[in-house]
Amino acid sequence: MDGGSDTIHATGLDAHTSVGPLASRIRGLRENASMTQGELASRVFVSRQTVINWEKGRTLPDAESLKRLSSVLGITLDALLDERSEERLRQIEGERKIFKLAILFECLWSLEKLIGVIVVTIAHKFLDPSAAYQIADVERIIGLAISLAALIPWFKVGGIKIDHDLQSVVEIAAYLEGYPPGAELPQTFAWRWLLPHWTLVTVTFVAFALVLTYIPLIALRLS
Repeated sequence: MDGGSDTIHATGLDAHTSVGPLASRIRGLRENASMTQGELASRVFVSRQTVINWEKGRTLPDAESLKRLSSVLGITLDALLDERSEERLRQIEGERKIFKLAILFECLWSLEKLIGVIVVTIAHKFLDPSAAYQIADVERIIGLAISLAALIPWFKVGGIKIDHDLQSVVEIAAYLEGYPPGAELPQTFAWRWLLPHWTLVTVTFVAFALVLTYIPLIALRLS
């Protein structure tokens, strides 16, 4: 059954108010998601012609189709119907990139520390002290550079927390993914275990990796 068949025809006042902005938002969000009209139609369970009619402002999606559209296009229903949703979408997309960049830098820093310990320890074992200390200095500079670079996105993430009254990594991620406050989040590993304990996870990872690394390296040094 075509879920968009029960639509409201855009006539009179509606054609000049809610239909125009909504039609352009549906098209803009679809294009931003790199979806064709046919792909969107398939995911919302309507015909391609129905999507064409929506984007041309000929008809309005019914309530069920609006819910599916908001879900498929990755935006809340209120934002989809809000005239400012396009500007909001661009803002959220920018904030999402900042958040991902901050997470990436933290992962890079943890990885650099792990590799740095291995490299420096091996250098002190097999190279003369002068060369080993030079390698250690390079490792410290790389670590410092990553830390300084990470300050920018994490500072902006702090601004996102303040602007939207968010308290934790989970709340930031939920906001950026379009979940309203108090909404039930997906019961996946990332949402249940990884994000709620992000700091503990990263610290535990580094500590565990260092222990596993130091055991053979200490044995190598003592040999």
